[in-house]
Amino acid sequence: MTALFSTTPSAYSSTIRRTFLFILVGALGIALLGWGPIATPAQAQEEGQDGEMPQPQRYENVTWNGVSLIDYKPGKKDRAMEIVSNYFIPAYKEVGIPVASAIELQTGPWDILLIGHMEDGPSMLTWETSPQEVRVQAAMLEIVDDQEEMQAIVDEYQSLIDRSTAHFGFSGRYGPPVNPDGTQ
Repeated sequence: MTALFSTTPSAYSSTIRRTFLFILVGALGIALLGWGPIATPAQAQEEGQDGEMPQPQRYENVTWNGVSLIDYKPGKKDRAMEIVSNYFIPAYKEVGIPVASAIELQTGPWDILLIGHMEDGPSMLTWETSPQEVRVQAAMLEIVDDQEEMQAIVDEYQSLIDRSTAHFGFSGRYGPPVNPDGTQ
């Protein structure tokens, strides 16, 4: 996921992937603690009475979404949005990847909240460099015409960010899903 999209230019994408993986591993560890082989007396009694073990279940009718919160350095938000508008959004649109919905926050410590669709759900975190990322970088290269200039733009954008955090989850289980086009 990019700062503004489902995947980002390499430097930010790598940071987001590490954040996602940290969240995933932490959540998985907590879940495993609760799902370990040791049954509580209530579980043992329930399983013993009806003889049925829990069956695997998938979440149905949900869409996976990535959420990023970005806090730009003081006075740098306008330049960051200029870069996003002139380079990132056109590159994403060029290759047909839905652009994340951006909410300009008016309260709290964050400047922008982004909600983007994770086309492949959590499995998109298994890529070091995703096919989407490769397509976006190629489209951006067509916009700027030079690999060094493209990297300079990405680096400048990164330098404007004071801090950010990213999370992922799904929507649609308790209410309408957030769709790739931002609709519900």
